[in-house]
Amino acid sequence: MSQPSSWPLPSGSSRVVLPLQLTRQLARHALTKHLYPLAYGHYVDAVGHHVERKKHTDHLLIFCHRGRGYFRTAHAEGELKAGQLLLLPSNEAHTYAASTTQPWSIYWAHFQGTSAAACMDFLDLSPAQPVLTLTRWRQLIPVVTDLLNLQTQRHQFTAAVVAASLLQRIIAELPRLTSTLQVPTEFDLAALERFMYDNSHRDLSLDDFAEFAGLSRYYFSKKFKQFTGTSPMRYFNQIRVKIACQLLDNSADSIRQISQQLGFEDPYYFSRLFKKTMGMSPQFYRQTITNQRG
Repeated sequence: MSQPSSWPLPSGSSRVVLPLQLTRQLARHALTKHLYPLAYGHYVDAVGHHVERKKHTDHLLIFCHRGRGYFRTAHAEGELKAGQLLLLPSNEAHTYAASTTQPWSIYWAHFQGTSAAACMDFLDLSPAQPVLTLTRWRQLIPVVTDLLNLQTQRHQFTAAVVAASLLQRIIAELPRLTSTLQVPTEFDLAALERFMYDNSHRDLSLDDFAEFAGLSRYYFSKKFKQFTGTSPMRYFNQIRVKIACQLLDNSADSIRQISQQLGFEDPYYFSRLFKKTMGMSPQFYRQTITNQRG
């Protein structure tokens, strides 16, 4: 297997590399041998991400959902922008990197299988044209989320079989997501919620969420409140407070460090928001949890 990049993982990013013994089982099993993952992950705001491989033993799929990057092979080179997917076949030497000014956020997967080489034809791609533009990619976020959530069970064969089936489904869905015939009038709340969790370390605005949903600011706010009963920004801040509670429970990081991890430049504002949401300060919350454990 080609070694995945060793890019340092910041908050919100993840990388799963399946053990060799497990991938050998997947290569033999009737349900998975035609296509199965070797490694997969999600890199958020991948500053400094750069990979160069002269030998490449498996197939690699990279989908950019924010920012941009660049790629080069013996047959093609170009830019990979938000909403575009790059498929690099095995035995294709390549280089790719995040933009220095707008570093990409990407979902990626290394995969193999007896049918892996057929993916290029299935997606109507070629070594000279390896990029696919997906206009409705957000519909796949729940499936991608299910795949990423399997990382805690990655050493279990049954979970690996599920991971293979999810990867197969993702690839199977790609052609229909290139259509521009449908104009979105609603949005996928599950996909948006995943976007909020993935970007809980950033100070996002209403415009960022409306852009992700593909809707105008006004229409998005209206529809979001109809679905959830609250505003997008309050919903996002509730998610960040929920993550803060987990960090207060399970880490020794200071309140300032936790606030910075969650994109709050002002720790006092973070503390006020936490108290407004939880009814107590972060300090008192941590002390209460500690006393309960004692």
